[in-house]
Amino acid sequence: MSNHSIGSTTSKVEYTEVTSLGGTIESSDDLVRRADSAASSLSPQETLLLDRYCRKVDMRILAYAIVLCILNQSDRGSIGVAKLVGLESDLHMVKNDFNIATTLFTVGYLSLEMFSNFILKRVGASRLLPTLGVLWGVVCALQGVIQTKYQLFAMRVLLGMAECGFTTGILLILSFFYPKHKLTSRTGLFYLSSPLANVVSGPLASALSHIHHPYIKRWQWVFILEGAITVLVALLGYYVLQDHPEKCRFLNDEEKRFIVKYKQRDGTLGGSQHLSFSDTRRALSDWQLWCMTIASFSACAACGSVTVFAPEVINELGFTSAQAQAMSALPSACGAVAIMLAGHTVRLCGSHWLACSLALLTALVGSIMMVATLNVPIRIIGLCLLGTGGFSGLGISPGWNITANSQTVANSAVAAAMTVFMGSASGFIASNVFLNWDAPRFAIGHSTNIGLMSLGIVACVVTRISMGRRNKRFARQPSELDDGFRFVY
Repeated sequence: MSNHSIGSTTSKVEYTEVTSLGGTIESSDDLVRRADSAASSLSPQETLLLDRYCRKVDMRILAYAIVLCILNQSDRGSIGVAKLVGLESDLHMVKNDFNIATTLFTVGYLSLEMFSNFILKRVGASRLLPTLGVLWGVVCALQGVIQTKYQLFAMRVLLGMAECGFTTGILLILSFFYPKHKLTSRTGLFYLSSPLANVVSGPLASALSHIHHPYIKRWQWVFILEGAITVLVALLGYYVLQDHPEKCRFLNDEEKRFIVKYKQRDGTLGGSQHLSFSDTRRALSDWQLWCMTIASFSACAACGSVTVFAPEVINELGFTSAQAQAMSALPSACGAVAIMLAGHTVRLCGSHWLACSLALLTALVGSIMMVATLNVPIRIIGLCLLGTGGFSGLGISPGWNITANSQTVANSAVAAAMTVFMGSASGFIASNVFLNWDAPRFAIGHSTNIGLMSLGIVACVVTRISMGRRNKRFARQPSELDDGFRFVY
C-alpha cells in the first residue's frame, strides 16, 4: 500500500503548518495566501451559496446530532448519579461490582463498533442512527425496573451494543456533508455535546433523583425519565437526518449540484461512493493512523473520568450527594469552554499535534494535582484542569484524525471508526481504576491518567515526525503525489 492512501490534501484554511513540495515548512502567512484551491477559486456568488448550504446543514443535521449526543452521553453516564442515590445498596452491589457494570458497557459498545459504518452505508444514516437512539433510550429506561445487579450487568452490555455505531456514524456523515476546511470546526462542535451533557445531566439527574414515589426509587427515576426523553428525541431523527448530500431532502437541486462539484474539487467524497472491504483493509494496515488515535484514547480516558466518576470524587471530598451531583457540572463546563476554543488553540499553536499535546498536558497537570493532595480547593482545580484538557483534546484529536484521512470513503470510515473505537476502549481503563477502597484520594485512578496523558503526548509527537518524513518522501517521489497531496499535522 502506498503511504499516501491514508492521507488527504491539505486544508490550508484551518491548518497553519504543512510541508511544502520542497520539503520545508511554510509560514502561516504563506498558507493563508495560498488558501485551499477549492475554496479560493469560488466566485462571490458561489461563496454565498456555500455559506447558505453550510447554514442549512448546521441547523438541521449538526444541531440534531448535538442534541441526540447530549442525551447519548447523559444516558451512559446516568449510572454515576444513580450510584449516589442508592443504586449499589438496593441492588446489593459489593466491592467492585459498580466497576464491573461500567466495564460491561464498554464490552457491549466495542462488540460491533468496527462494523458499524459498513451497516450504515448499506442501511443509511437516516434510518440506522434514529433506530439506535430509540434502542438505547429503551434500554436506559429498562435499567429503572431491574431488581438485581446481574440484571444491571446485562442491561449495561445491551446499552453499549445499542449505542454502538452512533458516534462513528455521525462523524462519517459529517465528513460527507462538510467541505474539508469546514469539517474540523464542525466535528469540534459535535464533541461539544459531551461536556454539555455533563453540565445538563448533573443538575437534571440531581432533580430527578429527588422525586419521591412510594414504589419507584430515586435512582430508578434517573434511568426511566432520561430513557424516555431519548426515545422521543430519537424519533425526530427519521425526519431530520439524511444519508448524504446527493439524496438530501432539504437541499435544492442547485445546492446539491454545487456541493457535489465542490467536494470533488476539494479532494473529498460526498458519501454516495461504494465502501469496499479491500480499501478498508488497506486503510487499517497503516500504523500511523493507529498512532494518531492514541491521542483520542488518552483524551477520552480523561473525559470518562470526569463523566462517570466526578460525582463520586467530589462526594468523597466531603460534599453531600446532591452537592456532588450539581458540582460535577463544573469540570464539564470548563471542558465545554475548552472545546469551543479548540479551533483557536490550533491556530495559535500553528498545528494540531502541538495543540493536542498541550491539551493532554493540561489534563496531566490536573491529574498530578488530584493525586498529590487532599486539599479540597486544589483538588477541585485539578478536576477542572482534567476536564479542560480532556475535552479540549476531544475537540482537536478526532477532527484531526478524520480530516487528515478523508481522501476516500474507506479512509473516512476507518478514521471515524478507529477514533471512536480507541476512545471507547479507554472505558476499560477508566471503569476499573477508580475503586471504592481507594477513596478519597483515588491514587490509582489519577496515576493511571497521568500515564495515559503522557502516552498521548508521545503519540502526537511520533505522528508529527512520521507525517513530516512521509511528506518529504512524497517530495522526493513526485510520481506518488496526487494533486499536491500532503499529510496535515
